[in-house]
Amino acid sequence: MLWKELSVKIKRYFLGKESFMKLNNLNKKRLILVDLDGTILTNDGETMHPKTVEVLKEAMKNGHQVCIVTGRPYIASARQYEELGLTTLLTNFDGSHIHDPKARQFKRILFPISEPIIKEILNNPIINDACLNVMTEYYDKAMLKNQDDDLENFFHLNEMEAGTFTYNDPAHKWKGPANNIVLKLKDAKYKDDVMRMLTDFKDAVKIQTDTLYGVTRDSKALPVISLTNKIANKGNAACILAQYYNKDIRDVIAFGDQMNDYRMITAVGYGVAMINGSDTLKTVADGITWKSNHDGGVGYYLEQLLNGEEV
Repeated sequence: MLWKELSVKIKRYFLGKESFMKLNNLNKKRLILVDLDGTILTNDGETMHPKTVEVLKEAMKNGHQVCIVTGRPYIASARQYEELGLTTLLTNFDGSHIHDPKARQFKRILFPISEPIIKEILNNPIINDACLNVMTEYYDKAMLKNQDDDLENFFHLNEMEAGTFTYNDPAHKWKGPANNIVLKLKDAKYKDDVMRMLTDFKDAVKIQTDTLYGVTRDSKALPVISLTNKIANKGNAACILAQYYNKDIRDVIAFGDQMNDYRMITAVGYGVAMINGSDTLKTVADGITWKSNHDGGVGYYLEQLLNGEEV
């Protein structure tokens, strides 16, 4: 037994996961849900490991369905959707946007933050003074207060259609709802004050700190706070996808790495955490990969699982 595989089993034991995962019916056609960053994407945040691509495509060839469920916007997930040859529903913004990019036979589902709440948040003087940059994004448009290579590259803003991405101050110029608000702070010392102000909006928004959709930021980077609709989460999305594809949620397989995947991992029957992921997520997962995202962890694990092996 390889040492990495043994170390995973030891870790699972101490996390209270003594049992191992095995599909109870190999004849069932499964719905397989995959996160992007830290899961099927390698550490460059763009490419997928060849083994992961191979196994996901083979699964689809054998009648299983694969859906991407990511915190990224559509433009930042379109490349992987096309590379895998998907025609299924796509979930973006952590469940805030579920749509059908190919056939367009599914009425898109949106869980946005309302314009009045956006204005209240961005015009709060403490929040406003603490922000170096602000981004607002809806499924078909985006606005960034100041030019910012970090945010523009991560969200692929320059790949958006002409006229849909603009530089302006969202506090005054944004119109309509948004799926996503990103606050980039001037310094870490402002974070606690901003978080205190955001508690006034806890009934409307879900708050993630120091992450861009599950990707932990460099400790030296400026703090980033992202806001999405409070009730939108990957667990709700998993249930919607299962219903749409006529799958018992107990037969669904899901892979994720961070706490924005928590609801999805716990909602499905076979929730798998990445070995490179959050330890908290591993405590509730049904399985843990023995290889990281960078080493094709999803591909190697899923291959054995679909072959009926105990993993």
